[in-house]
Amino acid sequence: MLAIGFVVCGLAVWFAVAFRDTRSQIATTKARRPNPSRDEFIEMMAWDCPEYVAVFLWETAMPYLAPHPDDDLLRDLPIDEDDWSMDWPRDFATQEGFHESNLPDWPKGWATTIRNYGRWLSMGPV
Repeated sequence: MLAIGFVVCGLAVWFAVAFRDTRSQIATTKARRPNPSRDEFIEMMAWDCPEYVAVFLWETAMPYLAPHPDDDLLRDLPIDEDDWSMDWPRDFATQEGFHESNLPDWPKGWATTIRNYGRWLSMGPV
């Protein structure tokens, strides 16, 4: 019984720390850059990818922090890497009617920004 109590307490502490860290990361990101509206985000992405790609990224990225084209997926947004590296390509490919394996490899030297992610998704078959 005591062991179960320690496990439960340990999990509670772990979740509390993760929640605090996520809130801190969101606050830092919001303070560092503008928080665009949906229309502003789509306009900011217009030079980089088609509107349907920008809309996909807007709807997929964050429910509580508006994405910015220059956000780095690894450093700025509290998103699990599996989401944007595995789930998003599959979801986008399904939405657009092709298999995710038809997306090209990530271009060498590209930063992992939302803007570049939109460019990369745009390179898939349409």
